[in-house]
Amino acid sequence: MLPTPPDGLRHWRLADAPALTAAWADESIRLWNPPPVEADAPSWIMRCDERWSLRLSLDFVIDVDGDVVGEVGLRNFTDDPDRAELGVWIAPAQRRDGLAGRSVASATTWAHEHLTLDQVWCRTAATNGPAAALFASLGWNRLGTSHGQTIWSH
Repeated sequence: MLPTPPDGLRHWRLADAPALTAAWADESIRLWNPPPVEADAPSWIMRCDERWSLRLSLDFVIDVDGDVVGEVGLRNFTDDPDRAELGVWIAPAQRRDGLAGRSVASATTWAHEHLTLDQVWCRTAATNGPAAALFASLGWNRLGTSHGQTIWSH
């Protein structure tokens, strides 16, 4: 069973499949957040419970007035230490209006408090300046760069 989502976020619904399909087809989203291999949006959404029960991932919709405008999710859970990797994408039309920052902050606080994670971390492409600016503005620690990706921790 999926946990109650963080403030301002919600779980995926089957009715969101067209929006997810459009996001996965968007070149700017695919560049930094490639969609799952061999997955279609409806079946991916229907397997959210299963992925969470296996501690594979936990994904939340960023919703504005009933429209899917992004996602923030956790994956790569480990037990010792308790941590997970965070990822986020925002639809092009909604970028630069603070949604990503609010959503990442909400999900990070929630993950520490409700999942009792010791660390939330993420990877951003070294060439993705907006992502670096986002995590720096939220007070995440820049741990270094590896294989063309910057590693951040909170």
